Amino acid sequence: MNLTDLQNKRVLVLGAGKSGVASCRFLVGKAKEVFLSESKIVSEILKEEIGRLQEKGLKFEEGNNSEEFLDSADLVIISPGISPSSEIVKKLSAKNIPIISEVELASYFIKTPIIAVTGTNGKTTTTTLIAHLINSTDTKKAIACGNIGLPMIEVLNRNLNVDYCVLEISSYQMFYSPTLSPYIAVFLNLTPDHLEWHEGLENYMAAKKKLFHQQKFNSYSILNYLDPVVKDIKTAGKLIYFSSFLKSRSDLEGFENFSFFDGESLNIKYENKISRIIDKSDLKILGLHNIENALASISVLKILGIKDILLSSGLKSFMGVEHRIEFVDEIKGIKFYNDSKATNPEATIKAVEAFDSDRKITLILGGRDKNTDISEMVDLIKKKVGEVILLGEAKDRFRSELEKKSYNKIKEVKDLDEAIIKSLQSGAEIVLFSPACASFDMFKNYEERGRTFKTIIKGLK
Repeated sequence: MNLTDLQNKRVLVLGAGKSGVASCRFLVGKAKEVFLSESKIVSEILKEEIGRLQEKGLKFEEGNNSEEFLDSADLVIISPGISPSSEIVKKLSAKNIPIISEVELASYFIKTPIIAVTGTNGKTTTTTLIAHLINSTDTKKAIACGNIGLPMIEVLNRNLNVDYCVLEISSYQMFYSPTLSPYIAVFLNLTPDHLEWHEGLENYMAAKKKLFHQQKFNSYSILNYLDPVVKDIKTAGKLIYFSSFLKSRSDLEGFENFSFFDGESLNIKYENKISRIIDKSDLKILGLHNIENALASISVLKILGIKDILLSSGLKSFMGVEHRIEFVDEIKGIKFYNDSKATNPEATIKAVEAFDSDRKITLILGGRDKNTDISEMVDLIKKKVGEVILLGEAKDRFRSELEKKSYNKIKEVKDLDEAIIKSLQSGAEIVLFSPACASFDMFKNYEERGRTFKTIIKGLK
């Protein structure tokens, strides 16, 4: 597929979300014709932007994906939320029309090296941390983009002058990115998620692995050594492993490059030389999973030639990301943490494990149920959580699974306001809002859910 001849292509953008509208902004004036089709009704804010693009030639429809628009396309830029099993994708595939992501489109035209971060959990923290570390050197500039909020195509739209694009990329985006080949690719972990969209675990794994299979021989792949699926990925890139557990330094023999945690400090063996980068106690981000995120980030920065002293300083100044074990406030001796980004049980497990076992924890759980296995989460709750407060569509199944394991310190509430009021009566030291579910039963997204949680806390304060 050749995208350099856009002037001869009629391009259909499916989905008028943030990445779709950004794609139109890039394509209008470059492609022969640009069509934007949205099956729902578009918000007034986006309509203003779309209106300006219509004045420049964009053709737009909402509330429908018409045959007229579908039949007009030589190329489709698709919203990552649209499943390959959807009727509209089946129609387009039957017509042999190429379908790609906004990320794939951007990668054809961006000359800046791409550092891509994927994994079931930890992508946002690691993407943000890598960009923070690069920018803290004062000699190089990086932009965090992709699934983190800013579409990668906006780097082109805004003519951003950066040295690196740090891309958070989801399995959805990778599925529709047939040639994307980053300079550095990071794979943090893999657990079952988004199985309905991918129609099974095998397809989900294949989408994640695709990024690494497409890398070139002069690229780098950074892989979690403790994850058996991730560890064994085949890639043409040069390998750097990271591990949050090491029996002894003799385990490093045979590896030229390996970042590791020794129980006290984060270190890296790079080009056969071992450097101590930072003590665990100097990190502001909590939990073993964040040690893994930091180790992966350290590996990236060593590839880029950043000095250890700058790397250490940048790690010390990193405060974490919004909605990920984010300290909100303290009320009556109770510390409240917002972990709204925990949209699956594995993320909630990592959040609970981030706190010392002797702390009294109340856990607020629930939302739209993804119907994933929660047995491991329930086992951890029995060991570490003093009380669980349930809300949302998942609360009945969650209660049932907890009670099967003889856990009965459970309260049910109708909304987040009531959950927080109940948590103040729990006698906890820590109140952790880590839903283990999607947000769509009560909120637009996990960001809105997390900000609502923080607003309620601030109001009570």
